Amino acid sequence: MTTRRIEHPPVTPMPEKAAWAKKLKEIASQPLEFRPDFPEVARRHEAWWRREMIDRPLMTYGRGKGASRKFSKHFDLLLDEPERWLEESFKDMAAVERLGDELPNVRVDFGPVMTGGLLGAKTEFGSETTWTHAFIDDDWSNAPEWRIDEKNRFWVQFRKLTTMLAQHARGRYLVRGPDYGGSADVLLNIRGSEGLCIDCLEKPDVVKNAADAIYPLWHRQFTETYRRTLAEGAGLIHWIGLWSNEPYMIPACDFNYLIGPKEFNRIFLPDIARQTATVGRGVFHLDGWGAAKHVDALLDVPDIKAIQIVPGAGTPSALAWLDILKKIQKRRKAVAISCPHDEVMKLCDELRPEGLGLWLTSAPPGDGLDRLFEQFCRRF
Repeated sequence: MTTRRIEHPPVTPMPEKAAWAKKLKEIASQPLEFRPDFPEVARRHEAWWRREMIDRPLMTYGRGKGASRKFSKHFDLLLDEPERWLEESFKDMAAVERLGDELPNVRVDFGPVMTGGLLGAKTEFGSETTWTHAFIDDDWSNAPEWRIDEKNRFWVQFRKLTTMLAQHARGRYLVRGPDYGGSADVLLNIRGSEGLCIDCLEKPDVVKNAADAIYPLWHRQFTETYRRTLAEGAGLIHWIGLWSNEPYMIPACDFNYLIGPKEFNRIFLPDIARQTATVGRGVFHLDGWGAAKHVDALLDVPDIKAIQIVPGAGTPSALAWLDILKKIQKRRKAVAISCPHDEVMKLCDELRPEGLGLWLTSAPPGDGLDRLFEQFCRRF
């Protein structure tokens, strides 16, 4: 099978990557208060990245212990009550029962507004949702300066919360980073879906230049997250919930379901390839059946080591994706699959166990989950 070369703009190096990897490996060798078997679990996650298997594939599921606590994202506390945000987020984390390879973590989570807020977009916070108001005009005359203002409220709070959380998490649980947003999804938030779709057809160079301009912002946010977290001796994962002994990132482009392969490949794929080349290890978040048309292009990006499949509301069954999942595995990429509990064993029958990860979206009643996990372990 011939793999085409994906051209991308020059990469801005991350000189600290080797030091970060050394620190991550040290952290992975030590138990956590909320995951005493963390070294074993971390080895299983690392084997997944390498498309190897120690004893079984990855399986993760987390659920609340009992029904007494109402879980929340606590977005409404982020900016004005950071200490209370940490207190409530920690209580949520401590109240989770973890199955399989689920990792204890608290997330520095601004929702999808993080980069839009850094660029000056009007943003709103509820307790469970955040949203950005699009503001770029049709002629792009009011486009932002594509830089981070050091005094920006989101930037100041993001750095404060990351350090505070890392200090609290060290040796106990993991820090989970924010969603920086891929360049396409940042533009979707600040331009709007209809306008951006039209622009991809009528002003592709304007959109591509904007995507290029977002790369330094992503680079700065990503670097700052690793620096601050590892400086405090805490481990860092990203929003999918994967451990890695090396820095990794999650390239995403949820906007891709609205555009065809020609526009995606020309405007956004080069930036995705550049981001993953910068870090060296990426797992692409593929959300919904409408995004499946871009799988072949994504498989040609060498530093995308894995694809996360979220079937989407229209096709909740992961089994509908079997042909695509097999194609991904044939191209020597790992897979992370969101699936209901009743599809676990069928997926195990159909797919190679090396580099297979199952993120359960449901659980059987009673003690059915424990019995499912026992069956899963016996299978291998």
